[in-house]
Amino acid sequence: MRVAAVAASLWLTMVAARPHDNGFEPAKLAYYPAPENNGLGVGVLVVPGGGYSHVSLDREGRNSTTYLNAKGYDAWVLNYSVAETAPTPLYPVPLEEALGAIRYIRGQNKAKVEKLGIWGYSAGGHLAAITVTNPDADLDFGILTYPVISMDAAITHEGSRVNLLGDNPPRGLVERMSAENRVTSHTPPIFVYHSANDATVPVENTLRFVNALTVKSRPYQALILPDGAHGIALALDDPQRNWSSELDRFLTYSI
Repeated sequence: MRVAAVAASLWLTMVAARPHDNGFEPAKLAYYPAPENNGLGVGVLVVPGGGYSHVSLDREGRNSTTYLNAKGYDAWVLNYSVAETAPTPLYPVPLEEALGAIRYIRGQNKAKVEKLGIWGYSAGGHLAAITVTNPDADLDFGILTYPVISMDAAITHEGSRVNLLGDNPPRGLVERMSAENRVTSHTPPIFVYHSANDATVPVENTLRFVNALTVKSRPYQALILPDGAHGIALALDDPQRNWSSELDRFLTYSI
């Protein structure tokens, strides 16, 4: 497929390594311009998962850029700091990198990107949820895929929590890094996908976040399938679990 081939080749094209003036290292971003841009002025920053231990660049990163480029959207993938590449606990470094990436994208693409969203998977979904609920990010929408939402030990993904916050994080930090506590009346539209039987990140994460969005009367679209393994990405080759048509609906009508 031509679009997939173009996206795959662009994976090796990284922006300049010189630190940007906001302290962000542009080498942490890979840029995937749409071969045929749809002209809507919408861009997406993709944040793959990996439990804050590694970054799933191939499966969740390339999966997303291929889909977005085929729809005419420009995309960027953030290779943020994780336990493989940085000292733990990681907090607050990944949060700073996500904000830096957003500012860098906007600064370099003022004429092209009128609306910018963030798309995160699993632990990357946690980073995306924390970022999209941060007023300083001023994002236009978010997409969360089987996300780690809460750092509450009862429902979190333990590895993500330990890598980000350490073995015994203070209660206040746990609460601040639980995205369900960060939703406000200004949180932008959100799409969230999960499966009810996710054995890695309990669906309660998504349910708590959706409840918080409901309480604050924020727009969202939620899809919870009864069955689906963690890490299936868009499940493009699985007709039973492929959820891209619902994401199409969100991108077309909700942002």
